[in-house]
Amino acid sequence: MTSQQIEYVLTLAEEKSFSKAAGRLYVTQPSLSQFIKNLENELHTQIFDRSTSPIRLTSAGEAFVSAARKIKAIEEELNQQIADLTNLKTGELRIGTSPFRASCLLPKSIAKFQELYPGVTIHILEDMTHKLEEAAMEGRIDLFMGTGSFDKTIFHTEELVEEQLYLAVPPDSQLNSGMEAYQVSDQDIKLDTAKLHKTPAVDLSAFQSAQFIFLRQNQKLYTTSSEFCLSAGFNPIVVLFSERIETAFSWALAGIGSTFIPDFLIKFGNYEKHPIYYKLSHPNATRSLSIAYRKNRYLSRVAIEYIALLKQLIGYGTWFYPQYIQ
Repeated sequence: MTSQQIEYVLTLAEEKSFSKAAGRLYVTQPSLSQFIKNLENELHTQIFDRSTSPIRLTSAGEAFVSAARKIKAIEEELNQQIADLTNLKTGELRIGTSPFRASCLLPKSIAKFQELYPGVTIHILEDMTHKLEEAAMEGRIDLFMGTGSFDKTIFHTEELVEEQLYLAVPPDSQLNSGMEAYQVSDQDIKLDTAKLHKTPAVDLSAFQSAQFIFLRQNQKLYTTSSEFCLSAGFNPIVVLFSERIETAFSWALAGIGSTFIPDFLIKFGNYEKHPIYYKLSHPNATRSLSIAYRKNRYLSRVAIEYIALLKQLIGYGTWFYPQYIQ
């Protein structure tokens, strides 16, 4: 089993499409198809079932992929150990995170890490949390960030910071009328003002007639948002579903509906205009953002140093003042 065979089969297994896999591998679709056919002839068995759409692995293909992942993990662990011996002059770091955290949370830490270790190559995988868990289990990423709980028998987790969720209501909504005592601004949230702490949480039942924008059902924030509304005694009127928090934010700002927004997006999203924000009293409005990685798998010094840097940056409480980061 060669490195090329491993790479081509694993990519095709992930993409479930010859055209998509060929694009990722920077080869033509016919050449990839011929490569897989030659490999199947060499193995005297079919790896992929092409009669279905999308294509899927055969039983032999499942066995091949399982072995290929193990071999790749061993090779990567060896490369990490060798890189560690070079005192971080070389190496590779593969980080998984959601798209919104990739844009809001990672930039400063990545820039600082590259400044400290210019020889280290960084790869970012942006996906939903359950997909990142799968990627970590398969060895495709070294670590990932997410909220909620993770299987402690599989992952080691380190809490980074608490994340606060807010109700975001369109600025021109009539539902804001008479609710001024419960409203907080983006500046209150960014600067952690006294007003933010003094302002009481809103009774969400006051917004039971609101139209809501939720993330899709396969995302954790969908479940959390539903819990908020149900615990307030009403079933939310959901008019739109979105894949991304940033999109839900933009739709709320445009007046389409209300949504629930994490404070990281408010603080680091670089938005000039904002919806009206309300604090929430539900216990799940505060959630832990953690970094997680596989147990019983070698964690490179590169990854250890990045985790330490990330904790240092977050420990300052705000990333608006990079001059304080030495």
